[in-house]
Amino acid sequence: MGRFIVMDIVFYGSSLNYDQGTGNYQELKKITKWDGRQYTLVSRYALRYSLLHSSRFNLAPGSVFTQEKKKESGGKATIQPKPDLLFNGEIMAYPEFDLFGFLITNTDPQNFREAPVKISHAVSMTPFNYDTHFCGNHWIAKRALSSGVIDKMNINLFTKEEHETFYQYTVVIDADKVGNLFVYTTKDTDIKKLKNILGNGDKGVISLKINDNDKELNVNVEIKKIENKIWEIHYTLPQEKVKSRIKTLIEAILRLNREIKGIPNSLSPKLMVVGIYKNKPYKTYKDRIILKDEYTEKSYDEIEEREEDGKKIVKVKHVVSKSKKPVFEIILNRKSENNEKTNPEDDNNRKSQNDENKDKELISKDNVWNFIELIFKDESKTEELEQVKVFYDPSVEVTIK
Repeated sequence: MGRFIVMDIVFYGSSLNYDQGTGNYQELKKITKWDGRQYTLVSRYALRYSLLHSSRFNLAPGSVFTQEKKKESGGKATIQPKPDLLFNGEIMAYPEFDLFGFLITNTDPQNFREAPVKISHAVSMTPFNYDTHFCGNHWIAKRALSSGVIDKMNINLFTKEEHETFYQYTVVIDADKVGNLFVYTTKDTDIKKLKNILGNGDKGVISLKINDNDKELNVNVEIKKIENKIWEIHYTLPQEKVKSRIKTLIEAILRLNREIKGIPNSLSPKLMVVGIYKNKPYKTYKDRIILKDEYTEKSYDEIEEREEDGKKIVKVKHVVSKSKKPVFEIILNRKSENNEKTNPEDDNNRKSQNDENKDKELISKDNVWNFIELIFKDESKTEELEQVKVFYDPSVEVTIK
């Protein structure tokens, strides 16, 4: 089954992804859920864009792309990586192709890569109430009027939808597919080019310059003919480089930022449920993260005793305190929600508060990576592993069931 890393992530943000809109009305992207109410969303494409820009990855320059026109698409041009990248190994130098896949149509056969990193849309955890913001360039128009550029106050007015809340999305990483690419071709000339780089062999290592600092990336290459006319090229990266790419991606998620219409937003996680799986079916807890309430309320009695005129006076004051921390409930134990009767022995086996604390930890780069790195510790292909841990920001309160 391989190795998988699953992250169910909650972040706080405001008005993060606008749709096409109509006229001077700027609309947020929305989706209707099972309850019939509308929720705002940030598309997975917007999240991927922000992830790549927030990361320290070496992004592919514009010169590695080309436009390919196909008759089937009515002559419309498709922007895609150049085929040469497949046959000189350069495709492995760019993490965006390795992690998020690609499609190259002008090869025979077509070459595509299914994304080892899959991202869901981020959907708001509270419904959209159609809050709007009425705007206009009044100050600019006033200055233009005073300088004589315009002869009357002609203000450009528009309305923006606004929604500030918690959003939730999931990232699934197929760790065994990162740094592992198969390329196919029927052209002997493509194979000849690659063999010239390898020194006319079917196996070897090619070194790619990955930036202007003369850093090099070593890529293992193996060429073989799988059918009469089809050649298979297998590119692989060293395991340490695979770990490095996944770690860089995790760091980008932890410090994710997005700027929309000039407004910066931090999409750093407030809550993460991280699962690591080896040779086991992976799970997501996205539907088991519940935003209970924006406030948590605690009440208690303060008792004051004193003697007055030989009498004992007891004064009881009822105190109610509210915490501004949002409260999230996470259901990790799937058996506990079936409303089944339990015997006393089962009750004794329920997690104590200390056990719950072991399942959660404050979010930090080191804490999250130290947990995820466990999946790389043992190279045995037969060992099974399944662990889940909750990471949270001090600004929220988390309870685990």
